[in-house]
Amino acid sequence: MPEPQHAVAVVDSRTATERAHQAGQDAWWVYLAEVLGHLRLPYRTLSPAQATTPPADVSVLVFATAPDAGSFDGLEAWVREGGAVVVVGDPGPLADLTGVTADSAVAEDHVVLADGPVWSAVPPVALHAVGGVQLAADVDALAADTDVLAGGVEVLAHWQGSDTAAITVRRLGRGVVLTYGVDLWQTVVRIQQGYPVTADGEPAADGTAPIDDGILKCEDGMVLSFEHDRSMPPGQPPLDPSYRHEYPPPSAVPIFDQPHADWWCSLFAQSLWWAAEHVGASVPWLWYWPSGVDAVAHMSHDSDQNEEEDGQAALDAFAEAGVEVTWCQVFPGGYSPALYQAITAAGHENALHYNAMGDADLAVWGWPYIRAQYAWAQAVTGVDEIVSNKNHYTRWEGWTEFYVWCERLGIQIDESRGPSKQGAVGFTFGASQISFPMAPVAEGNRFYDVLNLPLHTQDLAWAGHAAVRDVILDGAQAVHGVAHFLFHGPHLNLRPATRTACIELAAEARRRGMPWWTAGRINSWERARRGVTLSIEPHPDGVAVRARSESALPGAAVLLALPSAGNDPLVKEGSGSARAVVRFGRSFVELTADIVAGDNRWVITP
Repeated sequence: MPEPQHAVAVVDSRTATERAHQAGQDAWWVYLAEVLGHLRLPYRTLSPAQATTPPADVSVLVFATAPDAGSFDGLEAWVREGGAVVVVGDPGPLADLTGVTADSAVAEDHVVLADGPVWSAVPPVALHAVGGVQLAADVDALAADTDVLAGGVEVLAHWQGSDTAAITVRRLGRGVVLTYGVDLWQTVVRIQQGYPVTADGEPAADGTAPIDDGILKCEDGMVLSFEHDRSMPPGQPPLDPSYRHEYPPPSAVPIFDQPHADWWCSLFAQSLWWAAEHVGASVPWLWYWPSGVDAVAHMSHDSDQNEEEDGQAALDAFAEAGVEVTWCQVFPGGYSPALYQAITAAGHENALHYNAMGDADLAVWGWPYIRAQYAWAQAVTGVDEIVSNKNHYTRWEGWTEFYVWCERLGIQIDESRGPSKQGAVGFTFGASQISFPMAPVAEGNRFYDVLNLPLHTQDLAWAGHAAVRDVILDGAQAVHGVAHFLFHGPHLNLRPATRTACIELAAEARRRGMPWWTAGRINSWERARRGVTLSIEPHPDGVAVRARSESALPGAAVLLALPSAGNDPLVKEGSGSARAVVRFGRSFVELTADIVAGDNRWVITP
């Protein structure tokens, strides 16, 4: 089979990356590979020289970071003839093409999206951004329409703090140029991974999240703001000024209600789909889940205290709820061999609950201690290959050293990054989608071979108010990710309201069409997805879609962004079915098929 030609091309930024690394700086733009990798949106790479006059088969050109120098005069003619360019960051030598220049730098702010043709699905709040520049028109004047800068540059979003342009679009002839003043890549990485944890974080001023508890944990490095990125759950009264953090919560408290990082990734994807449509290009990508699955629910259980009656109560509650959970086993102690066998027999996944709380001889933060606890978990559960973990009390130190330990152990998916306090629940790290974390500059900003599965709340009706349930489910569905709820055996055993909330949660997710998956199943599916490479090419009967896959992926859904999609698409060649669907507010043709290992091919008549 000939090498595929892709409509989307990314300009090679290795020179900029090497220069940043030599200066000891993070090359945030390498994260574009993870964003496109999760989408499974195929692209080719062009050198800066090739980008001055892109090949005929390229329709959308992406600059993850603008080049420092060079002549790109030929690009304007290419755009006018029907090409699309997306630029992230200071436009630099591309300023003449974008119609904007970088004004003041922005360290941190919020971005307000404007109504416009590019966005098909937008968040209901201003999005948190870390890094970027204010964009100014070449001529320092506004047109009559305040959303249009001089030179015909339309403002798609503005910085909340200064009301200056943050994202713009310029139409040139038959083509378009989109410019992000927002540092997309630093924003997504920082929101998801936070800052290095070296000391207690600042607690919420309203008393709902006293994270300054002397215990280093994920929240201590969080980027999202207690003051600006939370809201009260719908239908709940305003927070009482005298609120005290106690269990169960006396009332609902503000929640991180929006997955900010996921929304940024969605907006970037929407930019590519819109740009491709505008210039008449066809782009495929791979749906996050099996065909027909809108989003996924995940339930985990931590075996804190390892009391037999608590473990049995959890086993009974999960049986009534009809959910297979990821059961995180904590050192020291343990259940009886019979209970471990019952947990495995019920279909639950045995995982590690790494304990670095200092309450036992091996309960210390460090590689030798997690290695010893991993061996303990293997011994008590009888499971050799433990692929999932959650840190006890969401303990964390440093920035990413923990992922190195996971790689060495064979832990492939970690679900530690979430809240420990009532006022920090929700999308604390801005994510519902899973992702591979990025390493610091000392490790060349590589990607760790460990998936991050965010945690959203613990023990409904005890550690988290029951009102947060639907906010989390809604947020996960909005970006088609995972809603992760954690329960503990002691609370399922001793708190009837929490047990009831667990069972009702299971039913509500199923009512919404969200299946319950273990972390191991999520991990296997995502890794199989990552082995699929798509391509699309014209065909006399419509379009030919190809997929090269490293392994089988049954029930997959390939989404086709086509310039025009009919109401009744047909699969003329290959085994599968097709239909018109709407995802992120945009119309796609969805091809449902069992992808086999090796080469796959279909012909779709849209």
